[in-house]
Amino acid sequence: MNLLKSLSTAFLFCIFLFFTSCEVDQEMLNETNSEQQAISKQIIEILNRAGFHTDDGLSKTKDGYIVEGDIFLTEEEINNFSSKNKESTSDDKQYRTNNLVSGGNRTIRVYVDPALGTFVRGSLDEALRRYNALNLRLTFQRTGSASSNDIRIVPASNAALFGSYAIAGFPKNGKPHNLIRMNTSFYGGSNRLGNTASVIAHEIGHCIGFRHTDYANRSYSCGSGGNEGPAGVGAVHIPGTPTGFAVANSWMLACIPRNTNRPFIASDKNALQRLYPVLPVTYYRFYNSGAVDHYYSTDRRAPSGYRLEGPIGKVFPKQAPGSIPLYKLFNRSAQNHFYTTNRREANNATNNGYRNQGVAGYVYRSGGSGRIRLYRFYNSSAINHFYTTNRNEGNNAAGYGYEGIACHILR
Repeated sequence: MNLLKSLSTAFLFCIFLFFTSCEVDQEMLNETNSEQQAISKQIIEILNRAGFHTDDGLSKTKDGYIVEGDIFLTEEEINNFSSKNKESTSDDKQYRTNNLVSGGNRTIRVYVDPALGTFVRGSLDEALRRYNALNLRLTFQRTGSASSNDIRIVPASNAALFGSYAIAGFPKNGKPHNLIRMNTSFYGGSNRLGNTASVIAHEIGHCIGFRHTDYANRSYSCGSGGNEGPAGVGAVHIPGTPTGFAVANSWMLACIPRNTNRPFIASDKNALQRLYPVLPVTYYRFYNSGAVDHYYSTDRRAPSGYRLEGPIGKVFPKQAPGSIPLYKLFNRSAQNHFYTTNRREANNATNNGYRNQGVAGYVYRSGGSGRIRLYRFYNSSAINHFYTTNRNEGNNAAGYGYEGIACHILR
């Protein structure tokens, strides 16, 4: 973030009341200037060539540098920029970095230091709820483990952060940046700014590879600053997102008023879902010959008494755009698993000895590219439902009658 220059303490205080998030505190202006003098010209030149804004918001810490107010970079990361070509960019688009979180559908465990207090912990829960409501391939989960986590949120003093409200970095080697530092002068204890959840969501955005929405013109939200440049980490337009130089009220705008809440707007949701869409997983079929029961699951491990018969296709573990839930029900006395996308049929089955066990996966109601039919058969003598993508297999199964297309799954 850029430092907002002031000529008096009173004027400074007015500015301070208005801007937060990646913004910096003016009290540390002199300290920041002296720190910039201590930063080597080589480091500044590398950052400038990479496209970073270094006139303000640049500070040296004991383990690296704070760049543009809320981005943390190690000296090794900065030196690596010198060997990379500067990416070409356009000023009229929104961006992500070249580095994203890899590994398919995965859980990102976030730890918040108890020293930040219950308010920050509650704000983290709200930030994670916003992400999880989008059904991304990344599931965010708060953890109490300080040693086993993917992102740690820790307290830091105003002096240590040179007035920045919070700082984070970008993904590396397919992993999210593992540290968010929050300024205890503004967040923690009795310091409870009204934008805390939005600030945490913003810094998590950096951790998973998002650049500022007003990347091309920081003055849009900060009142000063220009184009941030590719910054050595890439500036890639996210397809399908607005192509203007900024998006009003986006959670990734460079600066945010101190008591402003910024939940995800439509273009934010679109950007997140395009970068991290939930991925389909293999759907397996099992059979229990003793109970004469077929069972279907995304878990390859066979339940007790069941034998794996192999994969039949793919389903979504979370609701993807256009998909619908496939409900799983079980009749204990009849030893029969039953699957349906029809909520009314599922409810009626619960009146006939079946227990609803939740959603087995998310599927499609109709056909389309890459989709295949899942046929449903039923053996009234054995009381067994049988599902297969091979119509002939069902037709040739002795005692089974065809009941139609249950749904469409992915090939």
